Amino acid sequence: MRIKLLILLLLQVGLVKAEWGGAVIEIAHYDADWKFDSDVREARITSLSFQIEEKFEPGLIAGGGIGYFDMRVRGDSSVDTQEFNGQFLDLYLRQPFPVSESIALHGRLGFRYYSGDDRSGTDRADISWSETNLQVGVGVRFSHFRITPFVAYYNIDGDISDDIDTGDFENDDSISQGVSFDYFVDDSAYIRVEVRSGYQEGGYLSFARRY
Repeated sequence: MRIKLLILLLLQVGLVKAEWGGAVIEIAHYDADWKFDSDVREARITSLSFQIEEKFEPGLIAGGGIGYFDMRVRGDSSVDTQEFNGQFLDLYLRQPFPVSESIALHGRLGFRYYSGDDRSGTDRADISWSETNLQVGVGVRFSHFRITPFVAYYNIDGDISDDIDTGDFENDDSISQGVSFDYFVDDSAYIRVEVRSGYQEGGYLSFARRY
């Protein structure tokens, strides 16, 4: 249902005249706690993604991308630690709300779908999960720098399956908070370093050109 709603939103804004909005390369490394039926397990994820964007009136931006991930899910008393790699689809809407020349509110609604398999090659195991997220932040820019503290809400729904069983999981916590630091190379291009805590604990490195 979440996928259909987000696709409908993207199709709706697609009816409005759009212009090229930019592109982003994003590298991430973070830990997240996932709640299974019997235990909470830690997922450690490293990912690389590429996103492109289109800009609509009045300032709404729609983006989409693809990515690759490599991860480890810590085992418990009954399950060994598992390692997976795979790919994901990324769809999102975002919009800045300028308050002044140097201050703006930022909102972002996103959806990702991940799918991968066990990279060991000995026992078959597959993993898939959907991630819906909503992020709100306040950006303050001065000269070539911008700092943006933010909070983000996450909803995770997924499973790990093998030849014996299927284990469903969801996020153990729902809220992340953090801050991003942007250095502008020119008016439309910047490098972003972002740190997070809460549900996601780790960092992001992005190279963006946004018009």
